[in-house]
Amino acid sequence: MSHTAAEPASSTAAAPLVKCLVWDLDNTLWRGTLLEDEEVELTDEIRRTVVELDARGILQSVASRNDHDHAWARLEKLGLAEYFVLPQIGWGRKSDSVRAIAGQLQFAESVVAFIDDQPAERAEVTHELPAVRTYEAERARELTALPEFSPAQVTQDAANRRAMYQAGFKREQAQQEHSGSSEEFLRSLDLRLVIGHARDEDLARVEELTLRTSQMNATGVHYSDADLRALLADPDHDVLVMSLNDRFGSHGAIGVMLLERGSTRWHLKLLATSCRVVSFGTGATLLRWLTGQAHRAGVHLTADFRATERNRIMEVAYRFAGFGQQPCAGCGPATDSDVQRLHLVPAAQDVSATMRVTAPTLGAARLHSVHECYGYRVECSYDIAARGVVRDFFGPALERDDLSGAHTRVVRLGFSVQDGPLVEPANPPHNLEVMTGDPIVIDTASSRCVFDPGTMSGELTLARADLGSSAVWGRWILERLFLYVICRSPRSYPLHAGAVEADGRVAVLTAAAGVGKSTFTYWALHRGARLVGEDILARNMDEPGGVLWGYPRALYLTPEMIARSTALQDATAAAIEGGAKCRVTVPEALEDRLVSRARPSCLVFLVRGEGGAPRELSITEALDRCREDYATAKSAEELAAVEEDLRALLAGLPLWEFEVSEDLDESYDRLHAALTALPAE
Repeated sequence: MSHTAAEPASSTAAAPLVKCLVWDLDNTLWRGTLLEDEEVELTDEIRRTVVELDARGILQSVASRNDHDHAWARLEKLGLAEYFVLPQIGWGRKSDSVRAIAGQLQFAESVVAFIDDQPAERAEVTHELPAVRTYEAERARELTALPEFSPAQVTQDAANRRAMYQAGFKREQAQQEHSGSSEEFLRSLDLRLVIGHARDEDLARVEELTLRTSQMNATGVHYSDADLRALLADPDHDVLVMSLNDRFGSHGAIGVMLLERGSTRWHLKLLATSCRVVSFGTGATLLRWLTGQAHRAGVHLTADFRATERNRIMEVAYRFAGFGQQPCAGCGPATDSDVQRLHLVPAAQDVSATMRVTAPTLGAARLHSVHECYGYRVECSYDIAARGVVRDFFGPALERDDLSGAHTRVVRLGFSVQDGPLVEPANPPHNLEVMTGDPIVIDTASSRCVFDPGTMSGELTLARADLGSSAVWGRWILERLFLYVICRSPRSYPLHAGAVEADGRVAVLTAAAGVGKSTFTYWALHRGARLVGEDILARNMDEPGGVLWGYPRALYLTPEMIARSTALQDATAAAIEGGAKCRVTVPEALEDRLVSRARPSCLVFLVRGEGGAPRELSITEALDRCREDYATAKSAEELAAVEEDLRALLAGLPLWEFEVSEDLDESYDRLHAALTALPAE
C-alpha cells in the first residue's frame, strides 16, 4: 500500500491556492462610484468571473468604503449579493476589513486575496497584512486564468462551499441564541448523517479527507487515488464516505472509513472526520453505528491507531467507544511498530440520541427487484433490512415477461434504513401543495420519501424503528406516493373505488365516506370473489381496452370485521383514523385471489338502505359523483381529456346506485345476481 503520513497542504505548495477573494466595489467590481453615480455598471466579464470563482469553491467577500445599506441594495439589484460572505461595508480601513473576514472564516492570511483599483488601498493592506496577495482592478478579468485561482480538481463540496459557509453562520447564530442544553440544541438541528459506499466521483473528496484531516484522523495516513480505487475493487473492503445535513443546510462530505471485513473480524484501518463536525458528536456516532453493524454480523472489531501530534482526540473517541488493547487470539498484530491494534467485542446499542443515521447494512448486497403497481413498471433497489417493506407493499418480485401492462412508464425507487432518535410517526399534510411539490416530499417525522416527478425516481429513508410495522409506515408512504404520481400525470387519473371480480364480471364499487365500501369489498372477497382493488383504482389513458388498475394488497377494515374473519387473524394490521379502522396487509394465503388489472363490467355507487333493486344512473350523474376524485391536480385541459376518457370507458356499461343492507350476505347475493345477468367478458 503506497501511503504515507499526511503533511499540511501548505508545506508542499510554494504558492497556496486562494480560498477567499475580497473585492472592493467602486471602480473594481462595478464601474463608477456609487455615492456619485446611482447607475453603476457591472460588466459581463466581471459577472462571469464572480460566478466562475464561486463554482470553483473560492469564497468571495467585500471590503468597501460605502454606505452599507445603499451598497448592499445595489449588489442585490445586480444579482450578486448571494455570492459574498461576511461583507465589510463601512468607513474603516480596508486592512481591518480583510483581517476580520479572514478571522471569521478561520483562514490563514496567506490564502486570502484582495482586489482594489486604488494603489493606496492595496499598499495599506500589504503593509498591515503582508501575507495577503493584492491585485489591481484591471486584472479582475484574468483572475480565473491564474494558477492560484485554479484548483486542480473541483469536488462537489467545493462547488457548494459558499452555501455551506452561509449555513454555518446561521447555525452559529442559532446556537448563540439557544438557551437550553447542548443536547437540546443538537436535537433542534435535525442532524442527518448519511453513510454510503464511495463511488468514483467521491474519491477526490475521500483522498482530500485522508490528506488534510489531522486532529480527527486515527492513523495520519494518506491514501492516494490509486490506493482507494484498489480498495473499491476489493469485495472484502468497504470504502465508506459520510455526509452531514441539518435544518440549515449541508456540511458536505465530513468523513471516511476504510474497513476490511473478514468472517470473524472486521478491521477498521482508517477513520477520519472533519474537525468542523466534532462538536456534533459525529465520530462517536460513527463508532456506535459500526459497533452495532459488527454485533449484528457476529464479528469482533479491531481498529488501528497511530498517535500523531494532533490526533489525541481520536484516541479518546476510540477508548470511549469501548476499544482497548486486551488480547485477542484472532485479531493479529499491527503491521507497523508505531501502530496500536485496538480490539472490541461488539454489543447492541443505540446509535445516537441527537442525529438520524442513514447507512447500508455492511456485508449484505443491495437487493434489486421489479414489480408492477398501478400500471407502472417499478424498479426497486433496497437495503436488505427494507426487504419486508418492499415485499409487503408490492408483493412477490416479477420476471420481466410476467408484467401485465405495456409499461412505457417506469418508476425507480431506492430504499435506505435509518437509525437514530426514536420519533413518533405522524401523518404529514395531505393537500395540493404537497402533491404538486417538486420534488414530492412525504415526511412522517420518522421516515421520509423524496420523489422527483421529472425523472420518476425517488428515495425512501425508513426509520429502523418503523420496520417492525412496515405494512403501516412503509405501505402508507408508498400508497400516498403512487396516488400523487397518478394525480400528477396528465395521462392518468384515480377513482376512489374498489373492484371485485365474480364469474368473469368486474364490479367497480364506490361510495361516500362512511357507507361501508371497504367492508362490502372485503365481504365480496370473503364470499369467493377476486379482489382487483379496495381503495384507489387508476386509469392510464394510453392503455387500450378500458382497463382499470387496482392495488389490492391492503384493506381498510373495522376491528370488528377483522375479528369476524379467520383469514385475517394473522395479517399485519394497524389502527388508523383514531382506531375506527385498521390498515390490513392482505395475507399471502389470499394472493391467488388478487387481480392487478381488469376491464369493468359495471359501475356501482353503494348507499345504505334496506336492499332495494339497483337504480340506473346516467353517465352525467356518474361523472358528477366521481369528479372530486379524478379532478385532483388536473388543469382544465387535462380534466377535459379525463372526462372524455371516462365517458368512453362508461359508455354502454350499467351504472347503478345499489343499496347495502346490514345483512352483508344478502347484499352480496343481490349484487352477484345482478352481475351474473350481465354478459361475461
